[in-house]
Amino acid sequence: MSIVGYQSTVIQAPGNSGNVVNSQRELRVPPNHLNPDLFHSPERNVYAVLNENIVIGKDIRLRTRSGKDEIAGWQVSLPAPLVKNPQGEYTGTLLSRKGKPFFYAIDDDGRVFLSGKFEDEQDEVILNINPYVAESSLKFRSFPDRQAPRKRNARKTTTTDAKNVK
Repeated sequence: MSIVGYQSTVIQAPGNSGNVVNSQRELRVPPNHLNPDLFHSPERNVYAVLNENIVIGKDIRLRTRSGKDEIAGWQVSLPAPLVKNPQGEYTGTLLSRKGKPFFYAIDDDGRVFLSGKFEDEQDEVILNINPYVAESSLKFRSFPDRQAPRKRNARKTTTTDAKNVK
């Protein structure tokens, strides 16, 4: 699969005509974008977004918490692809740290389906997906049984508060 992208707003580097300034930001997989049966490791589960919509796996490692040696189904949520997937273009093979094959497919909502078998309970699959162009702004599908991460000291908006906003 090849990546085709379009950058609508070309930003020139100061004093350097002809060069385009690219951006990269790293995002972490939040707990509500990860199957509850998998360990959440925020220091590890990182992917990059280039120019606000090209998704590249960086350091996403998945290991089961239940001790099951096999996984299958929806495991991770990433940004939804821009081009919808009628021919199964967002698929591939991954390897665990101990060399076991895992197969992945990304659906139109960005849900990553994985299937494979771990060597042992310390083995983990490394999610190095093929880069793809995502919808801009990024859209995600959360796991229904996981809560979104709460910010500390966040104030809840009440109906009364909403009426007072002008």
